[in-house]
Amino acid sequence: MIHVTADVFSGRPNPSWEIADSSEIRAALSELAGSQSLLSAPSSALDGLGQLRGFHVDIQSDEAAAEFGFGTSVFVPLSADRGDGKLHALAERLIALASESGVAAGAAAAGVHASQVIPHADLQTFLRGKLGRQTGVTASDSNAQAEAEAAREQAAAAATCMIELGAYNPGFWNNDPTVRARNNCYNYASNKRTNTFAQPGRGSGHMYTAITCPAVTKAALSDGLHQRFVCFPDSEKPRYLVALVVAPGPGFIDFHWYRKNSEGFWSHKPGGTAARNVDNSNHVITDPATCDRGPYTQFCGYFYTCRSQRIN
Repeated sequence: MIHVTADVFSGRPNPSWEIADSSEIRAALSELAGSQSLLSAPSSALDGLGQLRGFHVDIQSDEAAAEFGFGTSVFVPLSADRGDGKLHALAERLIALASESGVAAGAAAAGVHASQVIPHADLQTFLRGKLGRQTGVTASDSNAQAEAEAAREQAAAAATCMIELGAYNPGFWNNDPTVRARNNCYNYASNKRTNTFAQPGRGSGHMYTAITCPAVTKAALSDGLHQRFVCFPDSEKPRYLVALVVAPGPGFIDFHWYRKNSEGFWSHKPGGTAARNVDNSNHVITDPATCDRGPYTQFCGYFYTCRSQRIN
């Protein structure tokens, strides 16, 4: 048995599937073994928000791992600036093996709720689309001028609430591979390391039922966040300024969070990848409303986190 996870989302759980057919497993592992020089650790590149970054392949048989010279897991990278044909072929093989039963088994093994599981045919179409086109729509394509004006208006009123701005400390999230993999953008924005790939609303028992600005906002507010300019008392320190965006689809539907730092810029952590303070154009983020966010074109607003936030 091997368990495959596509590293693509930032907020919601990544899609995964299991492969049980022994002949298919041997063929896939043989192809991986012939391309070991191309494989790398997941943290080897800072691929852009909204891109298909690669595939985690967890090998659940010590005999198979030993036969092909692997450890317990392998990462197949799909960095945007690499066009190697072998990596593309490996990705195509793994996507093709995402069967209906395998996707259901993968979701169950990963503890993903049935409502968040993408049907296998839709998943294959979605991943092949991401594999063939690793460029996204920038924030400027989504009424960025209106968003910038709103941001300026809000900035003028920022003094109405007291907040705290923590120093940028990416090593806290990046240095330990387990911590990096098990904490997502919501963990990072909240500055709460739970190792649960936290989901808005899950901690309060009111998880989002759709990935839209209103639904994810409602879930985050139920966890204890406030919308900007709805102040928290000093007893709720630290009160971080964060921002929510959504990739509305079709196909790629996800949410993402940012947090402002004391240095004046914003930072974020796309899914199980490294925390960073740059956008998809590799520019330092001065405002998440106007930075290059790839397919996350809907800006949902600014919020405050708090000490009593329920996050899980």
